[in-house]
Amino acid sequence: MTPVTVVAGIDVGNHTTEIVLARIGGGSAEPLTHGHAPTRGRKGSRESLEGAAALLHKLEVEAGVTVDELLLATLRPVDTSTAPLPPPTSPRSPVRSLRRPDARTPAGAGSAVGRHVPLKDLEGAVSADPAIISVNAATDFEVAAEALKRAIERGWNVAGVIAEQDDAVLIANRIPIDIPVVDEVDLDGLQPGALVAIEVVAEGSAYRAMADPIALSAALQLGHDRIRDVAEFTRELADSQAIAVTVRTEPPETPAPDDDYVDCLIDGEKVRYTPAQAQSVLRSQPPGSARRIRIQAIPAAESEIAVNDLYFTDLASIDDGTWLRRGIADTRGTVVAILAADPAADAAATLTELTGRPAHTLTTEPQAAAYGARSTPGLPPGSVVCDIGGGTIDLVDAERTVVAAGAGETITVAVAKVLGIPRALAEQVKRSPAVRVESPHLAHEEDGRRVFLDHPAQADAIGRLCTRGSAGLVPFSGRLAAEEWRSLRLAIKRETVAANIARCLPVFDRPSTALLLAGGGALDDELLRTVAETLRGSDMVVGRANVDGVHGPRFAVASGLVHLYAEAN
Repeated sequence: MTPVTVVAGIDVGNHTTEIVLARIGGGSAEPLTHGHAPTRGRKGSRESLEGAAALLHKLEVEAGVTVDELLLATLRPVDTSTAPLPPPTSPRSPVRSLRRPDARTPAGAGSAVGRHVPLKDLEGAVSADPAIISVNAATDFEVAAEALKRAIERGWNVAGVIAEQDDAVLIANRIPIDIPVVDEVDLDGLQPGALVAIEVVAEGSAYRAMADPIALSAALQLGHDRIRDVAEFTRELADSQAIAVTVRTEPPETPAPDDDYVDCLIDGEKVRYTPAQAQSVLRSQPPGSARRIRIQAIPAAESEIAVNDLYFTDLASIDDGTWLRRGIADTRGTVVAILAADPAADAAATLTELTGRPAHTLTTEPQAAAYGARSTPGLPPGSVVCDIGGGTIDLVDAERTVVAAGAGETITVAVAKVLGIPRALAEQVKRSPAVRVESPHLAHEEDGRRVFLDHPAQADAIGRLCTRGSAGLVPFSGRLAAEEWRSLRLAIKRETVAANIARCLPVFDRPSTALLLAGGGALDDELLRTVAETLRGSDMVVGRANVDGVHGPRFAVASGLVHLYAEAN
């Protein structure tokens, strides 16, 4: 008689823990029951394994069985948090922005291109060529305005002004001509005579001449061979209130010894970048390009650590993608997902101690997920499996495995930051449509419909955007319209997980017919949609795993562990 063993495939994730119980005999697995629960504490910690042990006991009681052996995959925790980093800047760009990221008070309107002339040089010989005058931080605005008036009277062709302090309005109100004045600029390294292009967008206007790469290249007399890099730079200007740009004449500044930095391996060469530069570079590089990091605003990386991957999401890019009304969402800062290079946690010994049952680490999480997901009925041959967890996305085909930082927790952290709500609430509101409650009985849906509520809304929900929770309506924003939140939510999912998957796919040498999404993230219909839209230009279709034809996508790792054990025994 074939011996029968009851096993538990246990998947301890960054956000949730899944377990599948099965009876093993004769090389096959008979599923008994399955369940999931939120992961307690950091993935791989004793607290997280205590939570797994508690879930195991609950399932054993429900199924009326006792598990003989516990099956695990190696655990790779990811830390995801926000940091007040500058916007991304490409180190390859032939131009650089002079305006500081948080500048907010330009004056005048229109665009101008001219040679840089420091304010003190206006006392010299008059030039009829267009000039962009710089006012340093040590110069009072009234002194600057008087010097500009005298220069204009003498015949200087003053096309625009750039100022280090936030004095644009004060200067513009004291000179006799209407020109663009851009303040809060960085004058370090800007040489006299350098070409400078500036622009201040008129109130109510959407036109930005200097955000056009062809126009900017012509204005700064750059060759056509650099226009692609200029185009990448001008993406950062698409929503700018004011623009001040000059030609880059020196290599990008490297981080000082005490500054934050990211060490990368690019084309076989080790390069140290500022975090702003690394954001731009790593979004177009395959996972594994980042090697070491120090970002003092992030507890997990306040001292230098080795990493296997980093993924940055600049929140301003989310705002650009949804065209939100100014000020209704907090899009300052960057979400950073860090996959540390520390040895993966082997939880087997701890789980054996906690449960009194032997535990074994069978394989890696990506391999277990791929094995489980490939039990999906009707899966085309040669498909790439993409397991979307809380911390990583793991892509696997027949020949290659790619693990990238940045998954479900990246969405959660971004939602929490832009809405100013706790992570636990963000985890709830990111998943499904919301309604704006207009009265105790009437709500406005995301598709524009007005509907009557089944039960009168509580007082704190009226006039606010709410998600539908198990206990009723849960308010989370008083600023957003329902349609705006939908647009913002989709943009967050596109700029986080969907863009990250697109970053990974070029690593695979052979084209694939299908991308099969597995893991808890694959339960999100909107994520399925945004990934499909992001990959629309390829021939790859995007579908969702249905593990064993019954489990759906969530239990790919846990079920994969069970089937791997069955094959080996």
